[in-house]
Amino acid sequence: MALPVSGAAIAGMSTCWPSHVSGAISVHPVIRRESLNLGNGFGVSLWSLTCEEVLKAVPHRHCVFSIPKILRRYFLYDRSLLFGLSRCGWESLKVFFQETLPEEAAVPGAVVAIQSFGDFLGFNPHLHILYSDGCFYGEGLFRVAHRFDPTKPLEEIFRHKVFKMLLSKGKMTEDLVDMLMKWRHAGFNVFRV
Repeated sequence: MALPVSGAAIAGMSTCWPSHVSGAISVHPVIRRESLNLGNGFGVSLWSLTCEEVLKAVPHRHCVFSIPKILRRYFLYDRSLLFGLSRCGWESLKVFFQETLPEEAAVPGAVVAIQSFGDFLGFNPHLHILYSDGCFYGEGLFRVAHRFDPTKPLEEIFRHKVFKMLLSKGKMTEDLVDMLMKWRHAGFNVFRV
């Protein structure tokens, strides 16, 4: 069952549920606030209906993906890169879980929210990701992932994806990537809330 984009959209969020799961939807990541009619409460009830139908009754976790200060300027002056950043976060989770679980074509569910400010309202692009604590596979089956405490492997995948994206867009050079790879604390962080 597919829901209209306006029903699944809430300002700045996109859902990434596997399409083979019954009731799953895919929403274009560029979602506008106007797509939700909040004037008469209809939009709020549509959002709660969407949550009931889309968020499966599986364990979920929340984590934050952040990037180093030296890279933030690229996102400040080219906001279209924020879409690529959310894609990097989603792909990092997918690769991490596919390497962790034995099932073929296993895909985690996730909702990615891009936040562009930090504690002091300075520009600080980062991702808040609500993801299923495991993967969907086969005909809607779900396997819970083993608990992973160190987020270092996930952080390394995310760093690689961000560098690859920025290199492909011509925003950074190989020399800058090499320099950042040599830093002991490069500034990439994946924090499980």
